[in-house]
Amino acid sequence: MSGPRLLMICGDFPPALSGIGDYIDRLCGQLVRDGWDITLLTTAGESPEDSRRPFRVLRRMPDWGLRRRHELIELARGFDLVHMQYPSVKYGRGPGVNLIPLWLRLAGIPCVVTIHDFRVMRWRWRARVVPMLMSATALIHVDAGDAPFLRRWSPLRHAPLVHIPIASNTPVLPCDEDTRRLWRRELGAAEEEFLIAHFGILYPHKGLSELLDAVDSLRQEAHNARVMVVGDFDRDADYVAPLTDRIRASGAIWVRGADLEQVSRCLHAADAAALPFHSGASFNRSSMLACLQHGLPTVTTNGPATPPELKDVYDVLLVPVQDASALAGALRKLITDPQLRQELRHRAFRSTAPLSWQAVSRAHGDFYRTLLPTPTELPRENPQRA
Repeated sequence: MSGPRLLMICGDFPPALSGIGDYIDRLCGQLVRDGWDITLLTTAGESPEDSRRPFRVLRRMPDWGLRRRHELIELARGFDLVHMQYPSVKYGRGPGVNLIPLWLRLAGIPCVVTIHDFRVMRWRWRARVVPMLMSATALIHVDAGDAPFLRRWSPLRHAPLVHIPIASNTPVLPCDEDTRRLWRRELGAAEEEFLIAHFGILYPHKGLSELLDAVDSLRQEAHNARVMVVGDFDRDADYVAPLTDRIRASGAIWVRGADLEQVSRCLHAADAAALPFHSGASFNRSSMLACLQHGLPTVTTNGPATPPELKDVYDVLLVPVQDASALAGALRKLITDPQLRQELRHRAFRSTAPLSWQAVSRAHGDFYRTLLPTPTELPRENPQRA
């Protein structure tokens, strides 16, 4: 007998480039292993990988506009619970997506919404999300620091609000020293180069420009440092061309379109990671978690999104935001101090050891059960399975 039926909604999903999409892929897979019956609804498209996943993937939505209301409600009626992830590039900017929890509520269908990165967004973006905050059956936030902001923007709300942290989207491949040297050669990195990984979807606010400036200054000091960019753009925007030119002119290794196994090989090949986010590091930075789980000494930023306790949990080197000089100074320490690198490597492994998708899935499952009717009230058939 299959477990309760859950419809997961996410506009972005692999092979689309999306950190939230990768997160949902990992979460849904683990939920199935934990006994849940999962169907994912996402934007229309095709992927040969869908048949290999342990859950159903419906690439059915050509858009997420107001005219899709009845289609979405009828589909959701076949499930015991709907869980929506927000935001997503593929949802678009129309108002329809922000009304989905309200549509479902009026139809008597419970809907959980996970809100990502609420406090780092502009007030206009937060205002768009208010209908979701007020109408969802329950809210999940992946960043503990979002809670007071979510409460402030929905003061009349009394529905459950819970924090469930994320784990790294990138599985850690086994790697010995010979394998690591092989992967470095395949990337084109010289044995004596100090390779600095910058991982994630590319936006100006990820701080890549400051990192390239910092490494330029280190090279002028005769440090044999090189940036490895592991990531790509997820949209057409005015910053794409100039940032592309900058990466290519810098001599950086650029790994584009990498799957998660390729990402793991790249992170194993690196000597350190640099993630100079303009908003600062926080616990829900999956790229940072991936670097730490690969044992990389990591330099990142202390910004408005950085909780005071971050340094107590993850032993990263913190520098001010948008400060290439400070970033260069932290990287210089790593290049010139092998003992510091080794200490940070051990601490990275130790601090991320408790993170697992089993724990994340278990927390979701426990929360879902508080929202479900009793087993005798659950529908016996899912009309969408056919």
